[in-house]
Amino acid sequence: MRRSEFDFTYLLFAALACFSFHAHAVASEPGPSIIPQLQQRFGLSEAQVRGALGALLVFLRERLPKPEFDDVSKSIPNADYIMREAHLRGIVTGPLDDIEEYEESLARLGIGQPLASQFAPAVVEYLGAAGFQQERSILVSAMN
Repeated sequence: MRRSEFDFTYLLFAALACFSFHAHAVASEPGPSIIPQLQQRFGLSEAQVRGALGALLVFLRERLPKPEFDDVSKSIPNADYIMREAHLRGIVTGPLDDIEEYEESLARLGIGQPLASQFAPAVVEYLGAAGFQQERSILVSAMN
């Protein structure tokens, strides 16, 4: 192979590799994040949404077996950080034994009723719309 053909062949392979990586990256992009969706839906700040999600995750961690909780938490980006943040900010100060205690914890964020009772169902809806059907079912069963 002559040098010019050799250079062109490698250039062509490099270009194809770039296009294949780009196509894979575009195909695997996640849908819209849950935090902006909930902010827009309820007119809440990012801090309020993160706090409410953190409290919900703490509530679920106490109610679900570890493997099921792990499945649900994987569907929420930065779930561990969000839960720690809920504790550090004083949103969750102890165990959340039932859905009413979870909803009461949202009052520390300025989220009262009827909005507090709409938050968890909105997360269920998000999980279903994002394709997390198993996680959605786990969350629904934990809330009953």
